[in-house]
Amino acid sequence: MRVFIVGGTGFLGSHLVPRLIQKNHHVTVLTRDKTRIPTLKQVGAAGIVGDILDPDSFVSHLVAPDFIINIAMPPVRPGRISKRRFIRLRGETTLYISHTIQLAEKIGCPYILTLGTSFHSDTGRVFTEADPIQRFGMTKIGEQVDELIDKALGNDPPRCIVFMPGQIYGPGGLFLMMYEWMKKGRFRIAGKGDNIIPRIHVEDLADAYVKAVEKRPCGERFILADDTPCTMREFTEYMAECMQIPTPKSIPRQLMRIIIGRLLVETITMNCRVSNAKAKRVLEWQPEYPSYRDGLKRTMGELRDS
Repeated sequence: MRVFIVGGTGFLGSHLVPRLIQKNHHVTVLTRDKTRIPTLKQVGAAGIVGDILDPDSFVSHLVAPDFIINIAMPPVRPGRISKRRFIRLRGETTLYISHTIQLAEKIGCPYILTLGTSFHSDTGRVFTEADPIQRFGMTKIGEQVDELIDKALGNDPPRCIVFMPGQIYGPGGLFLMMYEWMKKGRFRIAGKGDNIIPRIHVEDLADAYVKAVEKRPCGERFILADDTPCTMREFTEYMAECMQIPTPKSIPRQLMRIIIGRLLVETITMNCRVSNAKAKRVLEWQPEYPSYRDGLKRTMGELRDS
């Protein structure tokens, strides 16, 4: 099967592309950086130079795929986000999704859109795909996308599949920044750290995409997270234990807000317990790392070795 990936040169893509190739799929990756092409060829993938924000830059070179996966998101680094920057991120996110929908619907092939989990509750309730999305903090960059996705899911026949992964961790991406901050003693826990944030190891998430490509559950949403809910404090304490360093100290939420801004504080203090039952049932997916303890132990070993 010919699979076209938007955002395939990033952290998640570096795990997804090889898995698809191992399953004998022909993978083409869209990249803005032509220097990434040789690396893609080394793992058996093809590369096309272009930008999903400007489809005319690559569509003439694209052989019609059988499946499209969008895992691209505008780059966001920790720190205060100005109103102008937020508006630009929201606009780019909307274009990433809308252009992917237009391309896939024109070709007439199934496609996966990726937006993180976004729920919040103080009651400890468990959220499923049937619950309405709640936009807060940095997740508001996707608030203009929800209507587009609802419309795409309702097409006849439906071609859209929506993935809502928890916070991705593993030896790379933004998690690597957290690791470096902890090593240098700069990381702090916001407030009590008793809020639950869904987690998923990058390898488990990549496997879920492969399952979806093979099963094509069009018209469905999927929450992707491991089996073990954990608080921010539990995750951080075990990570410090694996690193053999002191547990990072806490900082009052209001002070953290002054340092990194309201949007990021709202994001890292969300309380979100979710169910992965639908992904297990429909995709026949099982996480290799069902607990953050399993995944962190493996990840810390890889980072030490590297």
